[in-house]
Amino acid sequence: MKKSKLSRRITWRVIAIISFFNVLIVAAIVAFVFIFSLGNGSMRGQYVTDGIAGNVETMLQLAKTVTFNNRTDIEANLDSPEHVFDALEEIIKINKRLPGCFAAFEPDYFKGQGRWFEAYAYYTDSTHIESRQIGSPQHDYFNGVWYQQGLSLERDDDGFLTDLYYDDTVDSRMFCSYVVPVFDRQGRKVGVYGVDLSHELLNVTIDETMRNVKKEFYVDAQSNIAYKDDIYFSIQIIDSKGNRIAGSDSLDISMLKSEKEIVDAELDMEDLKGTPYYINAKQLGGTGWTLVVFQHRDLVFIWGEVLAVIILICMGIGYLVIFFFTTRSIRRATQPLAFLSESAQELAKGNFDASLPTFRHNDEVAQLRDSFGSMQQSLKQYMEDLKASTTEKASMERELDIAHNIQMSMLPKTFPAFPNRKDIELYAALVPAKAVGGDLYDFLIHDEKLFFCIGDVSGKGIPASLVMAVSRTLFRNVTAHTAEPDHIVETMNKSICDGNDNFMFVTLFVGVLDLQTGHLSYCNAGHDAPYVQGELLPCIPNLPIGVKPTFQYINQEADIKSGVNVFLYTDGLTEAKNADNQFFGQQRITDIVAAFEGSPQELIETMTAAVHQFVGDYEQSDDLTMLAFKIEIEQ
Repeated sequence: MKKSKLSRRITWRVIAIISFFNVLIVAAIVAFVFIFSLGNGSMRGQYVTDGIAGNVETMLQLAKTVTFNNRTDIEANLDSPEHVFDALEEIIKINKRLPGCFAAFEPDYFKGQGRWFEAYAYYTDSTHIESRQIGSPQHDYFNGVWYQQGLSLERDDDGFLTDLYYDDTVDSRMFCSYVVPVFDRQGRKVGVYGVDLSHELLNVTIDETMRNVKKEFYVDAQSNIAYKDDIYFSIQIIDSKGNRIAGSDSLDISMLKSEKEIVDAELDMEDLKGTPYYINAKQLGGTGWTLVVFQHRDLVFIWGEVLAVIILICMGIGYLVIFFFTTRSIRRATQPLAFLSESAQELAKGNFDASLPTFRHNDEVAQLRDSFGSMQQSLKQYMEDLKASTTEKASMERELDIAHNIQMSMLPKTFPAFPNRKDIELYAALVPAKAVGGDLYDFLIHDEKLFFCIGDVSGKGIPASLVMAVSRTLFRNVTAHTAEPDHIVETMNKSICDGNDNFMFVTLFVGVLDLQTGHLSYCNAGHDAPYVQGELLPCIPNLPIGVKPTFQYINQEADIKSGVNVFLYTDGLTEAKNADNQFFGQQRITDIVAAFEGSPQELIETMTAAVHQFVGDYEQSDDLTMLAFKIEIEQ
């Protein structure tokens, strides 16, 4: 009898404990179902918004890229309407995804074409292109928002993307357009140029996404949610005025009530006709459009409810099994930990090939064993990769050393530079911030004149070093044919501007010194003015070379006295920084040059020592280049 009572007491105690935790677990499951369903809905909505937004923004980026890349083609063909048509046809022939492009001009721009001239090239079908002049009193584009907004922009501004509009000028379709201003050779605005994006492309993108979502996320046809009922899942694109411009029309966003509940960072809940809808919205970059994804409450929670039932059934079965096997399982599960401990000690000693025990069951201990195995293989692979990367890094450093040697070999580096001459003493030094740099200097003598230059290429590293090499070669070639500094700089500028797709430029100072009279002709292209003893040489700044091919550079002249040091440098000297983020500055240079009376080499060595003392152990941030010379004129 006592044994029976004890059995019942233990049984009821176990039942009470299991029941208590069961209530907690059921409550946790309900919360989990809610959170899971919302998370799944948020994921689904975010998946769709990111996918469509990515496709639409790719289309818009294509329009922007085509517009900016081909504007120069339009501007280069402003000499006649026929050439404008040819340029437009060539643009859409290359960019087949665009339905058309256009160029609209200011009143009476082309003589003989009338007040309105808007050239338009478009695909009549997938293979044929047609061009038309569509400007007219009926199509008075001067009053169009797209024209006025595009004409208000500057060259460096982003273009203007219109809202969707209906255009019956050519083939009566819905379009949006991306427009930028057009400039003539004198830099005057003469009209706008733009490309069209069709409404059909937006709907095709949305329809493809809807089909994919229905395949991935919708439940089967036996449920209450049907495949073809867009009331449960809808996608719309709304313009800046709140009008739907693409997507399903089964839901009207204007019917949403003003009050809403923020569910998480991506998901809001609003009420439509008395039914909660969960909404994901995303602003499309570069536009005033908003992408909105609607999900019916039933769609959001259906999978969570199914999951809750499955989990509860599994829990009931699991409790029966756990009650009987818990004690034996714990004892058996912990026994393999001793084997794993021994293997871990071998692994800690560096024995990456140490064998690990194997287990029949795929439980946490087995996963821990697999984790040890993965860590073992990862450490082994890491050591191999470390050896390979070390070898690769050494190879790269050797190649950079070779590039550095090639670059330095292009510059004069033998001093004294002119050992057989007593009338000129010259010294120069270049210390790149990286293995290769963008500073340059050069000098040579012919016809009893010293030709010299110093420059600084925008940027650093390999690209700057290539421009430096080209600039130095141009200087050598041009000075062989002219002794006028402004001609030298203008010729170099035109060559650097030609094909300068990366918009790199070079600040440059070029001088020609008559060694018999001390007369100096020079031209400064945006570089720091040199010092003549302690005074800055008066310099008209001009533009750096590589910026504007037609820029007219101004020549200047001065007389250099015998025995006076002339000191040139790049901004790596003034902008050298120390650990306190302070610059070396102009005043320190002035103080050193004004007080110095030694040779050019001693001047550069003194300046270098001053910079090193100022900077200390702080890493060099820019190339450091200096050139100094002194002439002795026979009386």
